[in-house]
Amino acid sequence: MHEIVNSNFKHIRDLARSIDSRLNQDTAVDRKIRNELAGMFAVTIVATYESIVKETLIDYAGRFHPKYQSHVENDFKKMNAKITLDNLKKYSDQFGLTPWTEPNTPKNATTFHRLLIENRVLVERRFRMDVAASYGNLFRWRNDYAHERSAATTFGEVYRAHRVAQYVIRTFVKAFEQG
Repeated sequence: MHEIVNSNFKHIRDLARSIDSRLNQDTAVDRKIRNELAGMFAVTIVATYESIVKETLIDYAGRFHPKYQSHVENDFKKMNAKITLDNLKKYSDQFGLTPWTEPNTPKNATTFHRLLIENRVLVERRFRMDVAASYGNLFRWRNDYAHERSAATTFGEVYRAHRVAQYVIRTFVKAFEQG
């Protein structure tokens, strides 16, 4: 799964660099195009996250039985952005990841919860941005663009949010690899 995650995130990084290098002028036309692309880029990023989450769940189910894998594959055929942070936490519990049993842990907490808390401290210190807020912003911008064709953000903000939010997805994949 790490190869899939890395190749998908490399694609996003390459796309961002390409857009940035081609539209780096400060003209009204470039600003308008960059703002339009910000919404499209948020849609692309969230769709990439959906694909990674779906593949992670299908792969995990396949470790137990081919019929279970087929069932999960059919259930998640049309995931449609059901990958909010709360959804990911529910999936980790529903799929039976190892419970996190330390004192004062949230109810139904799993390996995903523990890893997310551990990674959150490091990521937020490095980027000086909130992981959960960055992840949530991508969904808000995606929905704004997909439903209203408005981009209340900039291309740079979307990419910065992805650089932080990707750690939610990386943590999710790692948690399912650990079980």
